[in-house]
Amino acid sequence: MNKKFSKFLVKLRFKNKPQKPFLKRFGFFLIFLTIIIAIFSYFTNPFVKFSLVKDPYAQVVIEDGNIVIKGSEDLTLRGGRYIGGLAKLKSGWHIVSSRFTGGKKASSNTVDEIIKEIHLIRFDPSEPYLISGDHFSMLYPRSLGIFYHSLLDDRTALSETDWKNRQVIYLKTLTYASNIYSQSSELSTTIVPVGPGSVALMNIYAVPSDTLYSLLFAYQQLIDNSYQRDNYPYDNDISYDLATKEAATKLLAEHKDSLKRHYDGFKGYAYDEQSGLIRKNILLSGTKDIMKKYGAFYDNVVFWKTAQLAQDLGVIEKDQAFLDQYKQRIIDTYWLGERGHFLEDLSEESLSESWYSSDWMIAFQTGFLDPDDEDDLVYLTKTVEYIQRNAIDKPFALQYSPDKRNQRMYGVVKWLSPEYGSTTIWSNWGMEYTKLLIRLAQVTNDITYLEQAKTHLDAYTFNIKRYQGYPEVYDQEGDFYKTPLYKSIRRTGWVVTFEQAREMYKDLVKDFNQ
Repeated sequence: MNKKFSKFLVKLRFKNKPQKPFLKRFGFFLIFLTIIIAIFSYFTNPFVKFSLVKDPYAQVVIEDGNIVIKGSEDLTLRGGRYIGGLAKLKSGWHIVSSRFTGGKKASSNTVDEIIKEIHLIRFDPSEPYLISGDHFSMLYPRSLGIFYHSLLDDRTALSETDWKNRQVIYLKTLTYASNIYSQSSELSTTIVPVGPGSVALMNIYAVPSDTLYSLLFAYQQLIDNSYQRDNYPYDNDISYDLATKEAATKLLAEHKDSLKRHYDGFKGYAYDEQSGLIRKNILLSGTKDIMKKYGAFYDNVVFWKTAQLAQDLGVIEKDQAFLDQYKQRIIDTYWLGERGHFLEDLSEESLSESWYSSDWMIAFQTGFLDPDDEDDLVYLTKTVEYIQRNAIDKPFALQYSPDKRNQRMYGVVKWLSPEYGSTTIWSNWGMEYTKLLIRLAQVTNDITYLEQAKTHLDAYTFNIKRYQGYPEVYDQEGDFYKTPLYKSIRRTGWVVTFEQAREMYKDLVKDFNQ
């Protein structure tokens, strides 16, 4: 019996031998495909030396003190399954390749010189649009309203040239995105260049909740940047005029119909008229796009602000009652009074576990919660207490969440970077949290908040020198975040929000010392 079995194994091994050439050919095919993707990704990256991608808005001039974009190359939107698949492959390649080639350190060693260097790279007016840096070479429109929301604070301008550059790149980015979305039936998380003058739309896992908000926010900022002084009040000796009002007003008039179409489309898809909240049976993409969320607090606050901006800009009719009632519904639904924080979303897990998420900071950033309002102040101070009680701001601000919640991650993220949107420390929310502490000190005259803000500013100042850049994210211990296949952006332009927080702190210290 054993001899028969041995003969069977020999025959089986012999039969399997012809499969080796197939495996070999398949391996060669994968290598060839990788090379093709690498070449395509390089030449369609607008931020490399030998890029084939054209800057459609390269002609920028100053006329009577106003920034004007003169003429343009047409941008063409490409669609279809194959183009969409190619865009995803390209995006994935940028992330993986940047793990080994990206993350260059600044050449300077002092904080201010490093910041200057980052400004020159990220706010270069000769580039077609704003990016966070490194592998994020595609256009993420949410950057306009989320990560670069403090870019048009003239009080943090390093010079007149720096201020002009910041306005130009912000205006060019909005123009680029508005042109593309005027051709599309839907919004997207990402716009991906796929040719010299063509792009494809791509969603990072789901339809975005914050793209339209960010476009409207950018229009408002380019027409009137008083938001910066209203939301982040402080004084210093720096002040520059906004030179984009005419260009942005004209651009808004050109795209108002498109913006209303996208507003109506998103509202019809995502907003439940019966509950008066974002639907719980759909998935939306936000800053925490690696996680599946159902009826999230973040998405509701963003849509509330989207509606407010659309009304202010004349995209839709005024309806203050809608805004007031919607805000109260959000607070009534998501506020956990006994725990002292807002619920992350309305999924069964979140409800049973009372999940917290640091993207609740969008409520402060958008003005949904105002520290000058006595009622809103309660929610802000209570949530800060919860954060400190649970060490979510340790070793410095601010962890996304105190646990991973792997079961809510999209499959590829569990393998590639499971901590990225969970236990990592995000510099964007960390600085927004620091600014909130400063605002609480302003409103309450409690110096403890100011001392806490200094702790976080000192940590970020140390890390700018330590890593010769302004890292996008840190790991749970406060070190530069990297995994075998992902590495944090080192020189991200998000540093402007650190600069804003630093100036707010300096101004308030003077008041407390008087």
